[in-house]
Amino acid sequence: MSQQQTPIRLYGNINNPRKEGVLGLSALATAIGTVVAIAIFLTMPLGIWVQTAIVILGIAAMIAVSLNGRNGRKKFEEILAKRHFKKAEKEGHTTYVAGPVSQLPTGDFPPVGILARTELVDFLPAGAQVEKAMIWNPSNRTGTIIFSVQSPGIGLLDQDNIDMMVDQWGIFQREAGVISSLVQVGATTQATKDPGNRLPEAVRITRSQSHVDDVPSFAREAVDEIVDDLNRAVPKIDQWVTATFSAKANREAGTGVRSKEELAEDIATLIPGMMGQLRASSGGTVSLLDAQDIVDQVHTAYNPAVAAAVESARLSGEGTGLTWGEVGPTNAKLTPGWWEHSGFFSKSWQMFQPPASNFQETGLTSLLSPNDIFEQKRVTILYRPMSPARSQKVVQNQVANATFGQNQKGQRPSQIKKVAVEKAERAEREQAEGAAMVRFGLVVTGTVDTPEKFPRAEAILRDQAVAGIQLRLRDCENSDDAAFAFGLGIGAVPKDFARLSASLRENI
Repeated sequence: MSQQQTPIRLYGNINNPRKEGVLGLSALATAIGTVVAIAIFLTMPLGIWVQTAIVILGIAAMIAVSLNGRNGRKKFEEILAKRHFKKAEKEGHTTYVAGPVSQLPTGDFPPVGILARTELVDFLPAGAQVEKAMIWNPSNRTGTIIFSVQSPGIGLLDQDNIDMMVDQWGIFQREAGVISSLVQVGATTQATKDPGNRLPEAVRITRSQSHVDDVPSFAREAVDEIVDDLNRAVPKIDQWVTATFSAKANREAGTGVRSKEELAEDIATLIPGMMGQLRASSGGTVSLLDAQDIVDQVHTAYNPAVAAAVESARLSGEGTGLTWGEVGPTNAKLTPGWWEHSGFFSKSWQMFQPPASNFQETGLTSLLSPNDIFEQKRVTILYRPMSPARSQKVVQNQVANATFGQNQKGQRPSQIKKVAVEKAERAEREQAEGAAMVRFGLVVTGTVDTPEKFPRAEAILRDQAVAGIQLRLRDCENSDDAAFAFGLGIGAVPKDFARLSASLRENI
C-alpha cells in the first residue's frame, strides 16, 4: 500500500519594478531624449549653434543617467553617496559622542541618526491588563509595535502544516494591506553569541525553588557537567515582527492627522487580530513587547558588550532599569565601509536583485543561520503591503510596461522580456483571485569586534544568500549608520528617508 506524498510547493514570481524606455534605454533617458527633440524643434529660429548646444547637453544628461555602476547602482548614485558622505564628514556629522561630556542637551544616551527623535508611548491593548509600548517617531509621524515570536521551527512538521503556515503569512500580508494606516511590516531574525548564563541561571533557579537539600553530590556534578557541555558556543536566536502605522492624514481613508496617543488607541484595537494571524503563521507563541523589553533589546544591539549583564539582570527578575534615553551607543563613527559603535563594528548589506527563479519555503534557512564570526547578525525583511485598489493598478501597469518592452518595433523580443510579460500576466491573474501586491526589501547587518573580519564575513554572507534562493547582496557604502537603523527592525521606514523616490528609481 503506497502513501501519497504532499508535493513541495515552489514560490516566486518576484518582479523588480522598472519602467521600460525605447531602444533599450531607461524611461528617464527616453524622457530626456523626448525633451531634447522638442527643444530642438522650438529653437529652430535661434540657429544651429543653440540647437547643437541643446543636443550636447541632452546627450550628456542621457549618458549620466544611463551609466551603470557596481552592484545594480547607477554611476551618478555612487557619486551622490560619496559626496553626501564627504560633506557630512567635513561638517563633523560622521562622529558622535553621547553622555554628560557630549553636546546633547539632556546628556543621556538616546538612539542615533534617523531614530534620534523617537520615544516610547505606553498604551493598553484591547482586552489586556498590562501596558505595552509603541515606538513613536515624530520625524515621519509613525508608531511601531513589536511582536516577539517564539517559533519551534518546521523540522518536525509535515508538509501540509508547513504549507498552511505559509498561507497564513500570506493572509497576514494581505490583511495588512487593507489597514489604511499600516505602512510597513518587518520580520527580523537575530542570531547572537549566547552570553552563557541562561541555562546555568535556569538550573540555579530550579534548584532554589525545589527546596531539596539532600541531593547526592554525584547527581549535582552530573547536571553541572551536562549544563557545561550544552552551554558551549550555543547561539541565541530571537525573532520579532513589527507593524508600523502612520498618523498622517489619509484622504482615501477619510482620516485626519492624529496625535501619538490617538494612534496608539487605534492600534490597540488591531492587536488581537494581528496576534492571532501571527500565531497561525509561526506555529508558536506570540507576545507584544512592553517598554522595558524594547529598551533592553535596542540597548544590547547598540552596545553588544553589555549583553551578558543585560541577560543576567533580566533573568534575576530585577530588570535592567534602563530607559529609552539610555539605549544608544556611548560613541559612534561612520566610515565609508562600516559603522563603529561602542567599540564594535557593524556593516550592512541590502538585497539589490531578488531571486529570478522559484524557491521553497526553506530558501532563507542558510542566510538566517548563525555564524560564530559575528557578535550579532540580523536579517530583516521589510514589507510594504498594498491595498487591493493599489495592487490592481500596479499589476495593470506592470503588464502594460512589460508588453511595451516586448513589442518595440525594430527589436526582436528576448527571452528575458518574454518572461517579464509572463510574470506580469501571472501577477495580474493572482491579484484578480485575491492576492495582494507587496513591495519588500531585505537588510543584513553583521556586527564584529574588529573590522579585519569583514572580508571573510562578507564572503560567508554572499554564499549563504545564494544557497537555496539566489539572492544578490550589496554593501551599504557610505550609509552603514542608516542601514543599521533599518536593520534593527524597530519601525524605521526606508522610503521616508531615501534621497531618490521609488518612482524615480523605477524610471532609471
